[in-house]
Amino acid sequence: MNTLTFTREDIIRRTSEKLNLSHNDMKLAVDSVLETMCGMLTEDQSNIRIELRNFGVFEVKPTKAKPRARNPRTNEEVYVPPRRKVHFKPGKIIREVLQQEWIK
Repeated sequence: MNTLTFTREDIIRRTSEKLNLSHNDMKLAVDSVLETMCGMLTEDQSNIRIELRNFGVFEVKPTKAKPRARNPRTNEEVYVPPRRKVHFKPGKIIREVLQQEWIK
């Protein structure tokens, strides 16, 4: 099965065509938005939430430490320290489209 991968340049190109803006102006806008979101998600808070209506929610959640995790390659028990992870929950519009029956 082939996976279709879109890059930042694809987003810039499609959005610049849709808004009829130059590639460089749209690149600056998209890069600024992504850089700002990245900065917000990496702040020194345990729970951070970025809500984009009609798109979805990015949420930083803390994970617990795992004192008895197992390395699957060597079967060795290792300690995994607590950390934070980013979780994305799609918005209502995306969720409804993805839940429809899909025939390839």
